[in-house]
Amino acid sequence: MITSLFNKAKAEIAWLVLLLVAVAAAFLYVEWRTTEADRDRLLQSAELLCTAAGSDFTAKGKIARGVACKAQIAALADFKSRTAEITAKTLADAMAAHDARQLADNLAARAAAEAARDAAHRMETADAEAERRNLVDREWTAAVNGVAGLRPTLAR
Repeated sequence: MITSLFNKAKAEIAWLVLLLVAVAAAFLYVEWRTTEADRDRLLQSAELLCTAAGSDFTAKGKIARGVACKAQIAALADFKSRTAEITAKTLADAMAAHDARQLADNLAARAAAEAARDAAHRMETADAEAERRNLVDREWTAAVNGVAGLRPTLAR
């Protein structure tokens, strides 16, 4: 039975070879069409990217197709990185200046609170002294001015 199958295959070998060649040709045709579609899609994407970058994808003189666009895209990428670096440095400087101002404000607020506390304490002392002596003098007036923040208090 196998020998009869081989004998029939030998008789029809030309037909089988033609069938295999047709299948191979159909496969290559489909692959070629797919490759051509991929190439066209990539070419369209390259043209869109170059247009967005402000360049042209076509060849100009001795410059090959896409070279000017590649240089323009590289320049834009360099600009973006430099801009990001400068922005980060500017932001860091602004944050440092803000922190320095915040520290100075905190120190000034602390000093003002201590001065107000000391002035209030001196006022209480001067008020008690004025009540004890039944006399409002220069030190009591200076203590009132110190509480109001009008002038520095007198040192004792």
